[in-house]
Amino acid sequence: MKDRANERVRTALRSALILSGGFMLIELGVGLWSGSLALTSDAAHMFGDSAALALAYWVAELVRRPASHGRTYGLLRAEALGAFTNGLFLVGAALLIIVHAVERVLVGGAPFPALPVLIVAVLGLLINLLVALLLARADPHSLNIRGALFHVLADALGSLGAIVAAALAWAFELHLADPLISLGIAALVLLSAFNVLRAAARALLDFTPRGVDERAIQSALTELPGVAAVHELHLWGIGRQALLTAHLVPTATPAPGPLLDAATNLLRDQFGITHSTLQIDATDDPAAPCAQRECPLFRGDPAPIQLHHHAHGHGHGHGHGHGHGHGHGHDHDHHH
Repeated sequence: MKDRANERVRTALRSALILSGGFMLIELGVGLWSGSLALTSDAAHMFGDSAALALAYWVAELVRRPASHGRTYGLLRAEALGAFTNGLFLVGAALLIIVHAVERVLVGGAPFPALPVLIVAVLGLLINLLVALLLARADPHSLNIRGALFHVLADALGSLGAIVAAALAWAFELHLADPLISLGIAALVLLSAFNVLRAAARALLDFTPRGVDERAIQSALTELPGVAAVHELHLWGIGRQALLTAHLVPTATPAPGPLLDAATNLLRDQFGITHSTLQIDATDDPAAPCAQRECPLFRGDPAPIQLHHHAHGHGHGHGHGHGHGHGHGHDHDHHH
């Protein structure tokens, strides 16, 4: 299933790159010949689209690579990194449009042959809408695809702006509309860039994935029979998978297997989390904080971590879509 989804993404990106790159050359040639800022800026943005699509395709290739020694998660994080890079490209494209548009506004707008610009801009809009459709159908939830899709949709707005500017210049000789519309397009591009950068930054900084309720998970685990408290719950995402680690404090000294099975099944069935690592903290006082909270690592102490010991039982539960848990309980020393 995952391989088929990735193949759909790569096929859509290849087709989109051919369409976008080919038309960019046509649009750039007509824009330079006509002197239309709206058209040349749209061609520049379409060049950015082609670069964004090429980057997205490369990222789609990278995430296929399996985990290996030294890369235990493979290259799944490349999706967020690629989207963040595409967001920076969007910012650069918007700033470039703003600089040239302001220059044109200050000189009162330069005349240009409107009809050829209008024809090419209409074709550009159709190409952008076709490319956007290909990407949206491939995988609209992929952060990598979203980064490329925002580029294409922003460029569709650029083509629409070029159409309006050319129509106004053709019908009413309002050549000043060309740079003014370009400024509006730049503002929309910056908004798109912000949305892409925010989503990618959340993934790169290991924020809780959107749509996953951390408090609900904490509450559900705490309400499990045999669980007195939940400590050190950490939740983050890689690709589109949510990952979780947590310490479970039992009400008594149980066999770890059944408790881990119950917690693993709850995470999978109720919250869709199929990769979790759970530890059972054996303690005489369920209300006592986890011993690891006293580690310098968790205090953010920059001083060298000194050797110390704390003993507790632990287990690990992993669910991978077919519902199983496994665990082992024993006392051991942690060395930090």
